[in-house]
Amino acid sequence: MRRSSLIITFLIMTLLLLTGCASGSSEEEKVENVVYCLDDEEESLEYERYTDDGKNTEESIDGYLKVIIAGPKETRHKRLLTEKVTVQGCEVEGGNVTIDFSKEYHEMEKPREVLVRAGIVRSLMQIPHVKGVQFTVNGKPITDSKGQEIGAMTSDTFIENAGRQINTYSHASINLYYASEDGKHLKRESRSIYYSSSMPLEWAIVERLIDGPKVRGNHPTVPPNVQIVSVTNSDGICYVNLDSSFQANVLTVSPEATIYSIVNSLVEDCNVRSVQFSINGESDVEFANGLSLKQPYTADMSLVVD
Repeated sequence: MRRSSLIITFLIMTLLLLTGCASGSSEEEKVENVVYCLDDEEESLEYERYTDDGKNTEESIDGYLKVIIAGPKETRHKRLLTEKVTVQGCEVEGGNVTIDFSKEYHEMEKPREVLVRAGIVRSLMQIPHVKGVQFTVNGKPITDSKGQEIGAMTSDTFIENAGRQINTYSHASINLYYASEDGKHLKRESRSIYYSSSMPLEWAIVERLIDGPKVRGNHPTVPPNVQIVSVTNSDGICYVNLDSSFQANVLTVSPEATIYSIVNSLVEDCNVRSVQFSINGESDVEFANGLSLKQPYTADMSLVVD
């Protein structure tokens, strides 16, 4: 009898343990992320914790949008969308999300409109299988200041500084230069970017060059593992300080293509005449095949091909 009691007790304890494990597993299916909102001054983004318990992509998107429309819980935060703006529809196709807003969307001031886009896009991009987010107003895609369709956006569309708060974004239409297929020439790639106001445009440009091209047929000129030490602009000279991984030049492009992809992009898009490179603060060094970095470089558009 005693032996039987011990066996029964052991079985009960095992059953309770398994039940506890199963319960814990169910909780882990709920993913804790964040949902973005505005700060009290409505000049920058803040966020609040959010648990995504959607069973599929559509349910997750619906949950995020409901919270964004309802507004933040904390009194020190403000809602992203103005009360007049309504969401008229949302479609998901192949991982691409299209959100359609009412005509009041265009009544928002531009600084806030950019923050609205950044907040919604960054919120939804946390959802697995979401590849990009596009905005339309009454079925028509939104456009930038030049009348060009903005198209699908991702988290990378909005460059931000480190830290909890995301500052106000600035907009720039830029031309970036990447390598052609032969690795000896450059090809122009036009971009419409948004970057943190705490970050100089020069930094954002170099960062985008490191990230690589978006257009098929264009090739990277800077290895993706290169780290920016500093980028400053003084008296018409842009000082680009990179870490030692830049010096390795592991890509199958000519050293000139690498150098002038950065120089041409900065000279064309920023108020600079030349670019002075340095490696970890040292400019009296050579870059690949004896190319000296001691003197500043001016733009060379003869390398650019259509």
